[in-house]
Amino acid sequence: MTNPPLSPTRMAAIGMDQRQRNALHMLFSTKCDNRYVLMEEDASEICILDLDVFGGERLWEEFRERHPQRPLILVSLKAREISDDVTLFVEKPIPVDRLIDAIEQQRRHLSAKIEDLAQPPPPDTSPRLAEQAEQPDTQQPPRKKRTARKAASLMSESMEWAFVGTSPDIDPKDPQQLAKIYYNPEHYLQGHMQLALNLAARHNKNVGVEGPWPAIRLYFEGRKIRVSAEERQLRPYCTIPDAILKVPLRFLDEEENAAGGAREYSIDAFHWQLALWASRGRLPKGTDLFRPVYLRRWPNFTRLVVTPYALAIAALWAEQPRSLIDTAQTLNIPQRYVFAFYSAAKAIQMAGETRCAADTLPAPSAVEKPKHRGLLRRLMGRLRGDKKQI
Repeated sequence: MTNPPLSPTRMAAIGMDQRQRNALHMLFSTKCDNRYVLMEEDASEICILDLDVFGGERLWEEFRERHPQRPLILVSLKAREISDDVTLFVEKPIPVDRLIDAIEQQRRHLSAKIEDLAQPPPPDTSPRLAEQAEQPDTQQPPRKKRTARKAASLMSESMEWAFVGTSPDIDPKDPQQLAKIYYNPEHYLQGHMQLALNLAARHNKNVGVEGPWPAIRLYFEGRKIRVSAEERQLRPYCTIPDAILKVPLRFLDEEENAAGGAREYSIDAFHWQLALWASRGRLPKGTDLFRPVYLRRWPNFTRLVVTPYALAIAALWAEQPRSLIDTAQTLNIPQRYVFAFYSAAKAIQMAGETRCAADTLPAPSAVEKPKHRGLLRRLMGRLRGDKKQI
């Protein structure tokens, strides 16, 4: 099996005009062989910030407030001493080789961080924990709350960064902040895989999803998906918008159907994970923050990526539909955890917004009309001389 292609690093240019951005586009596509791709800040992995623009120092300060741990490259005519271990400096005029070296250095830092995705947290073997295990816990909180907190602590910091992101809470009344929390699933691999599933269901055939990413094969009858790569090799392609433009879908032949040696997922688990990677704490375009959300069925958390507070959110929605904003306020958790869970649950049609009273209230039982009332009405009609009541 051939090695999958190296995934492009998502870059953002902050404080740069269109001429500078065009220069970066040309540099990345020619000399860098498309190893990097330029996009907006919210979807980026590494950022380049020009300190020489008006308010450059303020841009730097605000960037670090939004993204305390995101790799950053500062450029300026004036030399700077940087004490931040995730920030590098390149002095103007910018030598191309120096800039590429800085990007590669930050890319290695980023790769080392993502490597932790595959590493489970080490077990706590301290004597204190052993003593606690031997003693009965007589003051434990209710089981549901313990489970929710345990699930919230199982995901490492790097995993949370990849699946949920780091976006701060927004003011729903601010249009500018509101615009930042939405994404269009159709522009990501998530939407393309949904097209593949629709095609497979319509023709009852297995489908191959071709693209610059590792090979993806959808086996409709067995409800399985096989990917010829590890998650860390596939994930970058799931976070780049419009990477699926002009990407064909094709039916698989018998030999490909029998191919092995790939990582296997259930269809629901794969779509759930693609939605988490694409959304990273955002919501599908058109989602109403204030319309109550209901849960169609309880998630099988043993087969899904469990994001922080997922169990608490599911329990709340199973009890009574609530809006996304109200859910975050009720549980006293950051909005991004609620948004990420809803995006994943909606991707596999497990959750949705209420559209009518039947989504939130049980259907009322039919009211049976008393038989005696009809008889009394007929008798009164006869006393009044109404022949139609006889």
